[in-house]
Amino acid sequence: MHKKLMLLAVAAAVAVLSQPPQVQAQAGDALSLTNQAITELTDFPAPGMRYTVDMTKLGGADVRQIKKAAGLLQDALAQAKSGGADKNAIHQLEMATAYAKATEHKEARLSAQGALYYLCKQAGNQPADVCDKAPKYGSYTAP
Repeated sequence: MHKKLMLLAVAAAVAVLSQPPQVQAQAGDALSLTNQAITELTDFPAPGMRYTVDMTKLGGADVRQIKKAAGLLQDALAQAKSGGADKNAIHQLEMATAYAKATEHKEARLSAQGALYYLCKQAGNQPADVCDKAPKYGSYTAP
């Protein structure tokens, strides 16, 4: 009887210890998907003068890019909800997804950047290559 209780306790401890990496992995997936969506929604920098447009590149205002980003944001939202992300990050991802589905790329990008801020804050600013580029404040408004 005592051995069964010890075995049950060890199994419960293993189950508890194995869960946080899965939750962290899901939060990391949401973070990387959000970062990819921001990249898709970002316009190319303008040099401030007339120049030849490269027709092979797609900018953030292109409808195909916005739809692609909407899918990425929808996946990030699902990962964030299942991974127990911060409620502010989930709210920002919901807004970003709604904006992207309405093909409003600037508002979607700003909301996604707000979500990235909260996801990085929850993950302890890891991975550093993504979170160093994250905005410094979590609330954004469209211009």
